[in-house]
Amino acid sequence: MGRTDREASSPAAPGALGASGTHTGRRAPGGAGDAVAAERPLLGRTGRVLRLLFPASEPPARRRTPGTVAWLVLANAAAIAAGAVILLERQPGRPAWQDVGNEDYKFFLAGALAHPGSSLWTTYNGYLQTLPRLIAEVVARFPFRDADVGFAVAGAVTASCCAVFVFHASAGHIRTPALRALLAVSVLLLPTALYEITNSDVNTIWYLLFATFWALLWRPRSRAGQVLAGLVCLLTALSNVLAIAYLPLVVARVIALPRVREQAATIGWVVGGALQVPAVLAAGRNNQNAPLPGALGFYARNVILAGVFGHHWAAVLTDAVGIVAATAIAGCIVVAAVTWACVRGGPRVQVFVLAALITGFILTLLPVLVHGNVASPGEVRTLVFVHGSRYAQVPILILYSLAIVTVDRFWRRPARHGRAAHGVAVVVLVAMLGTVWVSDYRFVNRRASAPAWSQIVSKFEAQCAHHPPQLTNLRKNVSCWMLRR
Repeated sequence: MGRTDREASSPAAPGALGASGTHTGRRAPGGAGDAVAAERPLLGRTGRVLRLLFPASEPPARRRTPGTVAWLVLANAAAIAAGAVILLERQPGRPAWQDVGNEDYKFFLAGALAHPGSSLWTTYNGYLQTLPRLIAEVVARFPFRDADVGFAVAGAVTASCCAVFVFHASAGHIRTPALRALLAVSVLLLPTALYEITNSDVNTIWYLLFATFWALLWRPRSRAGQVLAGLVCLLTALSNVLAIAYLPLVVARVIALPRVREQAATIGWVVGGALQVPAVLAAGRNNQNAPLPGALGFYARNVILAGVFGHHWAAVLTDAVGIVAATAIAGCIVVAAVTWACVRGGPRVQVFVLAALITGFILTLLPVLVHGNVASPGEVRTLVFVHGSRYAQVPILILYSLAIVTVDRFWRRPARHGRAAHGVAVVVLVAMLGTVWVSDYRFVNRRASAPAWSQIVSKFEAQCAHHPPQLTNLRKNVSCWMLRR
């Protein structure tokens, strides 16, 4: 165990807080005993252990000048643009900017056209989806024929923004910039994301949900960072009812960091949830509950198998040995990685691994148990990664986070047998991720075979020519004149 982990795990004397979250023994400036006491986590030893989940980011080496800030803004903007291009290029066959998902135009665009502004507070699928509604409000201001470009670009830019956000928010747990970049790239190149969530409006909420995982673990030093973390959590809670799955992380943060100034992300989550809950209760919906074995099977196949091998290699392995054996092999790899993390990572990594596994498990089982149809036992082989795969994407990214956090900690530990072992760990990690990224960068999916947006618009226009008063196939409350805006 390294010195940092020993200090982080040992009880500390009263005093000012160090970067690792423990007391250093020095008194706070001005000798304010109450201020020092406020720094201490709640619940004694439990609070000190939970505090390992929220390490402070290392301070910048020097004060940032206006010129430095400008370059950072430009670098982040360039990274977001590059990430959006990568995502848009992942769609094979017909480009992503030439089609629109059914939900995007039948519900969100139709709502924005028929009820500008007020549609933001309209529930869909039983809960508020504020971010997709906001995007639809913007797209609705452009010509109807250009909705395909608007939704695709907005979806790609949103996902890329989440990737850049994760790069910054993970600095406390991943101190090596190159490994943080690897985590950000994993958001863009997520192997099974092509099935449902890339370059669309309605599915931007899944990228946002992963960004919130890191927002709740982040301890930004700047006021701007605190505001950004709060806004990410607020928007997520207003857009995805599954934000409730982060309740254990929120409680842990309050216990570990009781000072109000550390709770921007928590406040955003609470405010968003307070607005979401009444909408959920008012909307109501009928659900088909899944049996627990079916939900566990969904987790094993869609998270473990798909996360380890991706789309292509999971299909190859399944063809060779069967779905059960393929899933077992993937499970053994995950168990080995988790065991290695707990043995070699130290207390902070151990706490992170436990929190990540529990959070990913809840994020998968909660929706699958409610929406029983996505765990249909008849769906094995390829289709298992299609129907309901959106529920597995954030848990897969959390698994990747677990692996990268562990390798980063191992890389920064004092080398007992030279740097060779550290290098091997990094190479193995990059090789495993890179293999599925390359094989699954592009593959044929249902979206590529759907009708092009231009064809859909032409059909609508033909219907308008015969039934001028109203375009009933789009949405009964959307008039034909809206298509000519």
